[in-house]
Amino acid sequence: MSRRTWPIARRYAVAPLALGLPLAVAGRRTGWALLAAGGAVVAFFRDPERPLPSDPALVVAASDGFVTGVDEDVEEPWLPGGRATRVTVFLSLTDVHVNRSPVAGRLEREERLGSGFAPALFAGAQDNRRNRLLLDGPAGPVVVVQVAGALARTITNWVRVGDRVAAGERLGLIHFGSRTDVLLPPGAADVLVRKGTRVTAGVTPLARLRGRG
Repeated sequence: MSRRTWPIARRYAVAPLALGLPLAVAGRRTGWALLAAGGAVVAFFRDPERPLPSDPALVVAASDGFVTGVDEDVEEPWLPGGRATRVTVFLSLTDVHVNRSPVAGRLEREERLGSGFAPALFAGAQDNRRNRLLLDGPAGPVVVVQVAGALARTITNWVRVGDRVAAGERLGLIHFGSRTDVLLPPGAADVLVRKGTRVTAGVTPLARLRGRG
């Protein structure tokens, strides 16, 4: 929990904690269940400190979770030629849901899209509520897509267009189950992960940029 995540967490945690405490004191099992639910929500919104990556040639994971796909040729109009290499990561309810920048750069564009609510693990989640972010810096253009899942369907961002971020710096938070996509220009990097790889936001290298070491 941090000053960033507590204002978000309390909207979900305060009610079960407030209702559960007097019931638990009265010896009611329902009270303990509500306290457990409130505690789980607080744990979900944890925001651990992590060291920023030092190698500028690396593209790091934008979220915790596991890789569900590496696609070599997908449509992405914000990148040169309109195509991209995409690495998709699914976040379970037990993962930290704070998203981090995969590269250093300036946030050039942001777009909010979609209204679907399919489970984030399913292919249909590509039409869910989502944010697209275009980062541009020494590594060149990189797109991050934050995809909300079937529960809260809410995304909170802490950066705005024009802000500069370091690789591994916090971008925002997706409420409950979700996924992130990192899209790179085709041929710009060698992907270092595969389907099933477990990743940690801001820490695990997803790819190494070509021509940068």
